[in-house]
Amino acid sequence: MTDMPMTIKLCEPDDTPQIVPMIQAQVAASGRPAPDPDALAEIVHALLISQFSDFVLAERGDMVLGVLQINYRLSTWEVTAYAVIEDFYLVPAARGRGVGTRMLDYACARAEGRGATFVQATVPTTDRAARRLYEAFNFTANTHDLWQSPLPLGCAVDFDAPETEQPAAANGAS
Repeated sequence: MTDMPMTIKLCEPDDTPQIVPMIQAQVAASGRPAPDPDALAEIVHALLISQFSDFVLAERGDMVLGVLQINYRLSTWEVTAYAVIEDFYLVPAARGRGVGTRMLDYACARAEGRGATFVQATVPTTDRAARRLYEAFNFTANTHDLWQSPLPLGCAVDFDAPETEQPAAANGAS
């Protein structure tokens, strides 16, 4: 790393070309195939225009060191606005150097400025460095697991079919 100062930048739609390779690197580092850059660029651009998400970049000169997405949501249970940290990735050379700390600090302040009353993040149980970072910001693990299912589900149940009565012996009636 050079002696140039690091900057944390709130992204605009024109920053999409800088964001896409960082997210591709994050996905590839997880062991999954990186998404198509053109399709990913469309999604990132749409998120930036929608104002439902912010992206933050850490840069040193022309080098991008990290990316972080802040997704804004409304909670019906808490009846409040909140934020979710997604797509938080640092290039390997930037890890352990305070870059992630500065990015998360900026993201939390940005979320608060946008009216969020709390921030959530999904952290792999095996990522001890990320867990330490979030703990330093007073994040705590909850008791919920994040579940996911691909769509379409392909259920064997036809929910649009009319209900049929079960024979009396089958439903326990006498």
